[in-house]
Amino acid sequence: MLGVTEMPLTGIGIGRGGSRLEERGASASPAQTLSPLSAVGGSARPADPDALLVRQHLAGDPKAFEQLFRRYQTPIFNLVTRMVRGEDAYDLTQDVFLKALRSLKSFRGDAKFSTWLFTIARHTCLNHIRHKNVITEESVEEQQEDRPGGGSELMDHDMNVARLCETRELQRVVDEVLATLPPEGRLLLILRDFEQLSYDEISHVTELSIVNVKSKIHRARLAFKKRFQPYLELLEGGVGQ
Repeated sequence: MLGVTEMPLTGIGIGRGGSRLEERGASASPAQTLSPLSAVGGSARPADPDALLVRQHLAGDPKAFEQLFRRYQTPIFNLVTRMVRGEDAYDLTQDVFLKALRSLKSFRGDAKFSTWLFTIARHTCLNHIRHKNVITEESVEEQQEDRPGGGSELMDHDMNVARLCETRELQRVVDEVLATLPPEGRLLLILRDFEQLSYDEISHVTELSIVNVKSKIHRARLAFKKRFQPYLELLEGGVGQ
């Protein structure tokens, strides 16, 4: 899986040698700065180590959110860049963390912090896609229906899409095919096959039942493999020559 060793820290005020956090474009007005709180509202799950960092941030520790940022910058960036691609991925990744920073006091610990953060990333990506009219689920589904062949016999339906990324070229092709899927299916494959979230975590992120999550992932894998098949045949032909 493509990884990012370190995301640019400009925009939310985290420098390589510093720990100060500030929102991009925010003024110095006290009304626009976050007021530290003593604790997270509600009871956080003891098993989630991130909940402690949330409490520390809200209690006034300036380095706590920086640790959360560094811990999740790569998986969030990988999710965003596979959802939207292009240079927008950098800005949207920072937007995800800015939204998390602004909303941190609303984190209740009902789900893991990572699940909560992926939920913010999901909404950010889908809203961006809708706004840019990059692709609509309805139009892609219509195209799928018009194409001949069911594709169910092409590959193992349960094959993990991320396992196809064995070389850089394959990885590029996989990302290109992912980009042609409807946003929801693309998101589900990224969460499950690339970010390795459990079905329960994906259910929380997407607000779908676990049964629906499994069903939609199954259909998304079928759609992916149907579109990936021509590339696979080219690759296999190249190897055989």
